[in-house]
Amino acid sequence: MLLEFRGNVFWSQCLRLSIITLASLAFAEASAENKTNAGSDIPVDLELVIALDVSTSMDREERLLQRDGFAAAFRDADILRAILSGPNRRIAVTFTEWAGTSRQNVILEWSVVSDAASAEALADRLDVRIPGRLPMGTSIGDAMRHAASLFHDNGHTSQRRVIDISGDGINNSGPDPALIRDALVAQGITINGLPITYKPLLEGVADAVGMPLPPHYLIDYFSRAVIGGTGSFVEPVPAIEEFGAAIRRKLLREIRGSNEVAALQPGPLNR
Repeated sequence: MLLEFRGNVFWSQCLRLSIITLASLAFAEASAENKTNAGSDIPVDLELVIALDVSTSMDREERLLQRDGFAAAFRDADILRAILSGPNRRIAVTFTEWAGTSRQNVILEWSVVSDAASAEALADRLDVRIPGRLPMGTSIGDAMRHAASLFHDNGHTSQRRVIDISGDGINNSGPDPALIRDALVAQGITINGLPITYKPLLEGVADAVGMPLPPHYLIDYFSRAVIGGTGSFVEPVPAIEEFGAAIRRKLLREIRGSNEVAALQPGPLNR
């Protein structure tokens, strides 16, 4: 009887262990499948990094206009139509703020915009962000390098990766923007520029003899040392009241791609 009892206990334990093992294997298999699905990149028509200048030369009004301009653009019907006109009918967007060397801050993580609801949600999240104000100069090269790093393992895949960088001055710290630009273009990344040129003689920007530089200098500088890649262009902000319109024109062209240009004036300057 004792042997029979021990035998029954032994086989019961074996059966219990078998059930646990099978359940564990099933759980591990399901977890692996979920991990694979979760790790699959989402195909989009465009991966767009919007890099906002929040250096100390950008006053509070300008930083708010910059933020509000992008929020309004993602609520624009033409922007949404442009997004939906792509083969995948969606784009991925992230926002980062930048200033001097090693002064960058992601303010909105990667988001997919594929319909009116997701576009509105992105604009709403941007609306409640208080624009930062980062010190230590203007490092356009470092801003571009940081923006490019955001494409790595971002959960999306596309044929076009674009950095949209605004700025109201020339590079005065960190790496040479032209060298960074060339390295990024070699990786298939396009950089477009939104130079803010309406300030009287570009406050805070001076040439070698200490004289303020004229606004057209910044446009030429962005064309020469910042933008690059397929279909790259410069869209200046020539007047404070043009901030929102310039952002809208720029986004339309970036979303539509190099084969279609937003038919709005003043038009962007091609590289």
